[in-house]
Amino acid sequence: MSQERKKILYIITKSVWGGGATYVYDLANNMDPDDFSVSVAAGGQDVLAQKIEEKDIPYFKIKNFQRTINPLKDIFAIFEIISLIKKIKPDIIHVNSSKAGGVVGLSSWLYKRFTGHQPRLIFTAHGWAFAEDRSRWQKGLIKIFSKITCLFYDKIICVSQYDFKLAIKNNITEGSKLVMIHNGIDPDSISFLSREQAQQKLIGRPSPLVIGTIAEWTKNKGLEYLLEALSKINQSNPDKKLDVVLIGSGENPDEEKMRRLIKQHQLKNVHLVPYIDKAVNYLKGFDIFVLPSLKEGLPYSILEAMAAKLPIIATNVGGIPEALFSETALTSVSSAFESSPGILLQPKNSQQLAKKIIYLLNSQETARQFAKQAKDKLIREFTLERMVNKTKKIY
Repeated sequence: MSQERKKILYIITKSVWGGGATYVYDLANNMDPDDFSVSVAAGGQDVLAQKIEEKDIPYFKIKNFQRTINPLKDIFAIFEIISLIKKIKPDIIHVNSSKAGGVVGLSSWLYKRFTGHQPRLIFTAHGWAFAEDRSRWQKGLIKIFSKITCLFYDKIICVSQYDFKLAIKNNITEGSKLVMIHNGIDPDSISFLSREQAQQKLIGRPSPLVIGTIAEWTKNKGLEYLLEALSKINQSNPDKKLDVVLIGSGENPDEEKMRRLIKQHQLKNVHLVPYIDKAVNYLKGFDIFVLPSLKEGLPYSILEAMAAKLPIIATNVGGIPEALFSETALTSVSSAFESSPGILLQPKNSQQLAKKIIYLLNSQETARQFAKQAKDKLIREFTLERMVNKTKKIY
């Protein structure tokens, strides 16, 4: 094997499973070993760490890495990262998540100052943090930190055209640094369970109608609006028998809030599944996939729902419209896009969400049409091979 392989070090803040971790795992596991030597580093020893080690890829735990700001721990994390870079001497450092972006960027700059060695630095923005539902002053502060972070990097990957344009609009960095590469999956690698098997494992019995999602239980995913919508559906359609399955992903900090809201809305048909390995395998148990997010990059769960040939209802945020609809559809007057694989709606609108769920439940032919188109678009535009090849080009 060639001794001139490029060394890649992938870094992400936490090793819990989620979209960012999926991205790191897929890239690390699909780099040609004849061309690249790969390592992964993150905080903790959670699912990402376990999956990486199962593939015999070196994994390094950064014990002081955490998502919240803690000056003392962040300083210790900087020293850990500098020591790791010195040990591995990577040619490329590919960083994911906002917190890791700033800490690793500064660590790499200090490393260069002391050693003269300059790895190529790549940062993937999985949705800009300043696009979150925050106060104006918080957004302004995050924009400043985002601009500072981008100063350290040679290339910034945006996972959606939306994020690419948002970076340009807000002068986050010069356009020459930015590149847009959509997330991608390999639908042929998914081992879907049958509808009956999936429903048995998720809710313990068959169900005539199942609405579901895969998403971390956090504010950004907007699940409280889905619960509000279900309450409205129960009030207006008391005879409609349906189950709702909410599969968590990685950390679920709002789990208690979710349980409180279910009790508050007197919902008897909501099944909380905090985490399940290879949750994508259970999607055939759903009739409709719903993602009511307030902010997104380009969610893997949407691509997985397309692979499962599910009709989709999702909010018009981040890269979701790019996944579901053609550029022509996105520039049309219609706001429902009901000739495509799904329906878009505005975030924080439980009334509209309830209306669209009822519409699809009562329009089986439309739902079948959505499902038929979904996988075709996925294969054309959002494959793992396409994502990996485009990423290699910037390495």
